[in-house]
Amino acid sequence: MMKLHMTMIALLLTASMLPAQDKMLTQDSYARMARRISAALQPAKGERVILRFDPETLAELEPVLRKQLEDRGVVVETIRYGPLPDLEAKLDRAEVYIWLPAGPRAATTPDQAAVLARWLDAGKGRQIHFHWGDGTRATDGLNGAHSAAYDLIYLDALEVDYGALDKEMERVISKMRSGEVRITTPAGTDIRFRVGDRPFCKQNGDASKKRMETARVRIDREIELPSGALRVAPIEESVGGTMVIDWLRIEDIEVTGVHLEFSKGVVIKAAAAKNEDALRRYLDSGPGLKHFREFALGLNPKLVAPRGERWLAYYGYGAGVVRMGLGDNLELGGKVSEPPVRWLFFTDATVQAGGDVLVEGGRIR
Repeated sequence: MMKLHMTMIALLLTASMLPAQDKMLTQDSYARMARRISAALQPAKGERVILRFDPETLAELEPVLRKQLEDRGVVVETIRYGPLPDLEAKLDRAEVYIWLPAGPRAATTPDQAAVLARWLDAGKGRQIHFHWGDGTRATDGLNGAHSAAYDLIYLDALEVDYGALDKEMERVISKMRSGEVRITTPAGTDIRFRVGDRPFCKQNGDASKKRMETARVRIDREIELPSGALRVAPIEESVGGTMVIDWLRIEDIEVTGVHLEFSKGVVIKAAAAKNEDALRRYLDSGPGLKHFREFALGLNPKLVAPRGERWLAYYGYGAGVVRMGLGDNLELGGKVSEPPVRWLFFTDATVQAGGDVLVEGGRIR
């Protein structure tokens, strides 16, 4: 059985940090959300959909989405987050699973996450991830404080030009396949790698059954809304150089001035200006943390943090944001099978591929 990578678990066990009451979202907002989910799915009459929802987090979305799907002839089963011993049997009867936003008291257990992963790996269905507030992140990969201002940004980002987004993704893929990729930052990051024929996951908002016919890896079956990230696991042996991280939280400890040196995709040297011992203990805490996981590039022009806010919009899917990570990358088509996973974000990176500049100082070229 394919080992479940820990990203899914981390997402589900982390609080979404949505505001308790949100005055900015209206019934029209929920209708727009539901229309985008339905449009992404392109469901056929008679298809069976499972909705998981949290009555304490954006609860108004569930009845609106359920009605829109049922009006299209879809068979919908709504289930609250929580214990579900017969999840595997329910999935065997379903084609679609939709994660609606969940708060801290609505965590999905690791055993449920494992069942869902096996279902996807078997090619039995497709998922939409509508995590919403959980996507508001700090550059060190942990949660930021989601506010109502982000709701409006995310709502607008649902209505991006999906055709243009997909075209831009294809352009970047072509460039990245043409030669060595190099990522640099003013702080000193200088990472190089090749992607070869590794599969790219285009988070382009297409969760249709037809799109699933070309799915090569698990995350091709896990479609995020809002959309915008292009993701790939580089050839591990080709990854080399230095990653510099200004700030990293490890439990309640802040580590600063982190330098990770890679050779053949593995961390061979680690140093920090402050709390280096905590960094070393952290890297030793899980075998995956010493392996380069993935490269992701945000391409959604509407996912920009609200004015005055310090947190990244939706998992770094905004145009020009680079996400690199450590850990298990099997779901991406890589070879690293050891958990856990840690994401790291870079907002001022320059990305070169095949001699061309794709991103300069955090801006798409």
